[in-house]
Amino acid sequence: MAHSKKRKPIAIIFTSVVALGMVAYVQWRTYQGATEDSPESDALSQAVTDTPETRVPQADPAGPRTAVSRWRSRTAGDMVKEPARSFAQVTIPHDIALDNYKMNLWQEIQDDPPQIRQVDDPAIDAEQAYRLYMFYGNCSMAPRSGQQIDQGLKQIEKNVLSARAEQLHSLEGRANRLINFYELCSSIPPDVDSRMEAVMWMTEAVLLGHEVAEIQFYEKAMGFILRADRYLNRPPLAMLHPQLVEEFKYTARLGFDRAMEKGHPEVYLAKSHAFLEGLIYQRDPMLAFAYALRAEMEAAHNRTIAANVGSWKQEIAQYLDQDQIVEARKLALEMHSTLDN
Repeated sequence: MAHSKKRKPIAIIFTSVVALGMVAYVQWRTYQGATEDSPESDALSQAVTDTPETRVPQADPAGPRTAVSRWRSRTAGDMVKEPARSFAQVTIPHDIALDNYKMNLWQEIQDDPPQIRQVDDPAIDAEQAYRLYMFYGNCSMAPRSGQQIDQGLKQIEKNVLSARAEQLHSLEGRANRLINFYELCSSIPPDVDSRMEAVMWMTEAVLLGHEVAEIQFYEKAMGFILRADRYLNRPPLAMLHPQLVEEFKYTARLGFDRAMEKGHPEVYLAKSHAFLEGLIYQRDPMLAFAYALRAEMEAAHNRTIAANVGSWKQEIAQYLDQDQIVEARKLALEMHSTLDN
């Protein structure tokens, strides 16, 4: 229930940005704090609706590759094709939770940061694109200038003066993380918007076939698009680049289409969220419940996401009557039969 309440302001902002820029500005000022836990986890503290008939057609690797290039190449609402590009997909074993994969990868990135690359570099593969997404995504929540790190450390110093003894260790750890992330992220040029880079590189990872990006693009990219820049006081990307909303929807649907073919358990839970929230698909609580049940079936087998499914099912169930729940169970069994055979 708490998770859903956090996401309700996101849906409000998202719809408002599409409808009217001024409304989005008001929503940004109102919900600025509420959207900060949507992107990749806060590195400093933790270590418009389309019906099926109007959906954007599924793209292939020969299609447009980045959000920015698609905005600039779009003519009369159509996607302009780009030259074909070979790619090697990245898939994740079904018994590995995505958070565990990402935690291990993030440690590798901190030990060996990726080189700054251009998003149209033909040498980039899916794994490199995803690493760059994680690098920029976490750096979007970190200080990158001497002034920013000084301000952050001064704030911690103020907290130390009024802290209880048991809080000092936590503040020390926070200061160390702040310094570590400054050292990691200060190589990014000051005029680069790390939020935009994160969205572009995650888009690239989806289009190049990275399974984790395909599954999580909907949730993670939406967070970056709607979050203000906490250090430079920039408004959300959706206000600066309204076209990004349609690009987000296109890539999110594409990611789900591809991830469903691979069948990691967490894709069913992610798609359940999308159907209940109604941002990239027509809102359908019964189908959302069916996908949650499908996730539960997989979780019972390999235990990757079992802890999250039960509470989410309860959240969806409040929108359904008993007959709809029975129908959703039938749909889930049909999915199981169709997708697994």
